[in-house]
Amino acid sequence: MKKMEKYLCVTGLVLMTLACATLPARAEDRLIFTTPGKRDATIEYRLDNARMPDPGLLKQVNAERMAEELMELLALPSRSCREGALVAGAKTRLEAVGAPLNIQVRIDDLVARHQALPEAEKADLSCDQGKTAPESGNLLAVVPGNPELPSWNLSFHLDTNQIKFEGMFRDGDIIRPAPGTPLGGDDKAGLAIILEVLRVIAAARVEHGPIYIVGMVAEEDGAAGARLIDAAAMAGDIVVSIDGGDPAEIAHAAPTSYRGFITIRTQTSHPAAIHEKKSVSACAVGAQFMGRAGFRPEGFPPDHPDVILHSYFTSCGVDGGRTTLKGEPVADYQYNSISPYWTAAWQMRNLEGPVAAAEMAAGLRATLDQVCAEAARDRTPVQCEITGTETPGLTGYVVDEGEPSVRLLSAGYHKAGNPPKITARQFGGFNGNYIKERFGLEMLLVGTGGDQAHTNQEIVSVAGMATVARSLLASMLESWRYRRTR
Repeated sequence: MKKMEKYLCVTGLVLMTLACATLPARAEDRLIFTTPGKRDATIEYRLDNARMPDPGLLKQVNAERMAEELMELLALPSRSCREGALVAGAKTRLEAVGAPLNIQVRIDDLVARHQALPEAEKADLSCDQGKTAPESGNLLAVVPGNPELPSWNLSFHLDTNQIKFEGMFRDGDIIRPAPGTPLGGDDKAGLAIILEVLRVIAAARVEHGPIYIVGMVAEEDGAAGARLIDAAAMAGDIVVSIDGGDPAEIAHAAPTSYRGFITIRTQTSHPAAIHEKKSVSACAVGAQFMGRAGFRPEGFPPDHPDVILHSYFTSCGVDGGRTTLKGEPVADYQYNSISPYWTAAWQMRNLEGPVAAAEMAAGLRATLDQVCAEAARDRTPVQCEITGTETPGLTGYVVDEGEPSVRLLSAGYHKAGNPPKITARQFGGFNGNYIKERFGLEMLLVGTGGDQAHTNQEIVSVAGMATVARSLLASMLESWRYRRTR
């Protein structure tokens, strides 16, 4: 088997940091993809050195065109389970852009599947805590291609967490939301990038393998799109979700996730009688637990750089937190008593593997029991409960960096002048967990040029989007240098 040179010297590519760039070489001249669920079934492609992509194609990526398209998409309603207008708009755009490529676009039967579910399952796959059913199916498209060349599956999610939206504006390179509202670039920027890549491929009449495009609904709330999608939609040798932030990031892992609730109950007393009555403040116990368990402002617990351990919100007050809004305490001075309730909704996203994640989740329970026992010693009772430590909500995975999909993306990013950050510290895109669980596919996740998703500080960099589009295009072009041998 012929080995490639250790380093490749490439000239003429747009945005190269040097006229002649040094790139890590692949270990071999073939790509081998394993069929999910069939370890003995593989597809092999071998490098054809005569096939050299035109580096000038990367120059065809038009940043301003993407910016204009994204701002049009941002104006379309897109809250989870209410993204029908965006799905329709995206379908129209895909049909127009992909027409020269004979694209086939449809919306799947997710709504009918959801309606046919038993009531309990239907609620679990609805939004707004089971109250709102999906109004649209997933958006699926296929670009026919040469079956002898590697195929790609490009996915994104169509919904956003925009409870309200009051507009956006362009600030130089940055697209910003109006004050007080999330932008919704997560994940409309992913769609804008895919549309631009298709435009360049169509205009240049690039010989390509099949391209599958998957826009999933309700990712931010219930993930009905990923949990009800048909297996046939997830075809493709290289499966990539365009749903991250940093334009240089290639995330090759998905987290194991635990989440639940913590409740601490104590006996109340007048503040002046705390010593006499030996009462205990639930708020004080909760604060002690947060510190000892590793909940901290920077998110990552000590010695665990690939773990986020945090609370969604805490509530300290007199009614168990049942009426609280996120982050709003219900304690009230009119009661003139120490608070008998403390609650927290918590989540841990752990990329150290399922075993380590389970040990850490069990450790939370042990820490809570210890803190509560110490608080109650020689004082009034302290009752503590924690849920979510028994089983993970989602089980994670890590894709080996030597896998063909990681190698191809890495090579493409280098050729686009965008040295990649291959990382396990990407905590977005739970669709990948469900796709892995259901079909055995291990999806990679790449950035979009966005930042601060899910906040009123969310932004999208136009230059960042263009960088991702060039990098993704270069990766696809690199893959089509290979031809199928078996």
